[in-house]
Amino acid sequence: MTRYINGLVFNSETRSFNKQSFQVQGKYFVQTTITAENEINLDGYFITPGLIDSCSQIGLAEIGIRWEGDDSYEFDSHLQYSVVDGIYPFDVAFQKSISHGVTASHIVPSPKSLIGAKTAIIHHTHTTVDEMVIAKDMAYSFSIGHQAKSTFFAEKKKPLTRMGIAKILRETLHQIQQQEPSIQKIVVRAHKAVDIELINRLQQEFHNAFDFHIIHGTEIPLLEEASFHTVIAGPTFRYIEHNEMMALSPKLYSQLSTLTIPFVFCTDHPVSSTSHLTLEGCLAVREGMARSDVLYALTTGAANFLGISHKTGAIHDGLYADFVIWDKHPLNLDAQVIATFIKGKKVYAMEEGMSK
Repeated sequence: MTRYINGLVFNSETRSFNKQSFQVQGKYFVQTTITAENEINLDGYFITPGLIDSCSQIGLAEIGIRWEGDDSYEFDSHLQYSVVDGIYPFDVAFQKSISHGVTASHIVPSPKSLIGAKTAIIHHTHTTVDEMVIAKDMAYSFSIGHQAKSTFFAEKKKPLTRMGIAKILRETLHQIQQQEPSIQKIVVRAHKAVDIELINRLQQEFHNAFDFHIIHGTEIPLLEEASFHTVIAGPTFRYIEHNEMMALSPKLYSQLSTLTIPFVFCTDHPVSSTSHLTLEGCLAVREGMARSDVLYALTTGAANFLGISHKTGAIHDGLYADFVIWDKHPLNLDAQVIATFIKGKKVYAMEEGMSK
């Protein structure tokens, strides 16, 4: 057992940093009166739970590789597809992510897929995908709007319009009710207001049988009466690749906050690098959000949304010992990760010569 003392630890309940100690035994945080074998003084350092990217293609779309390393979508999608079957555990992006304090991601297929796959939440280290999985079959994923339309247009196949996409989406949701009634969470990629309204319409048509969540939600602030479940917002640090994204701005975060719409952060790696997750948080702070609320959304809030708060997302007894040691507040632009731990094991350490 190792005891860490005197660090400024992020308390997920008070959303503040407090000087305190914590213990790690094996893979877990523990509360015990047993004398620790090792004691590490973290005086002057900030300690947070591992950051969680709430939408990413890391491991599905390998960086620096062409189509050979892209397993992020299928043209003829099927309800039985699962991202777990396509994740490559040795994607070099995993090592970069942990050097920036990101220890877990919600893996979602590419926006090119109208009907995506069952999503999963994974840790960012281990030698097999099965070891990495925190939870699988978390939700069904869909993508509507420009990206889905362009996929079918390129193949000269239907659907070519939003009407056709909506028809297929309704039919697929009915199939889910019949074949997979245990999965109720639906995540839908959507930027444009017309697509966001469709999601609201489906919520009503299916009498709240599903929990619909929007990924991106760029034009939500344009809607006069916005009422949604948790939004997976971002990334806003990215290039504008098509017209549907013309309204994209970091102001989205403060606008969602003003509308009292709960949200979590994502990079949609490799759209924006998973190493930019804290940058998304810094942009939200720049737009007026409290650092405490942003840090909560990057850690415990994301774990709550993803349904894994009983496993990770906080520095609390019984949870996986996923935590990060920072040289200063993590939402300072010049903050650096001193060390990252996943399941109690040090997976990154600056002093070991790994570059930031």
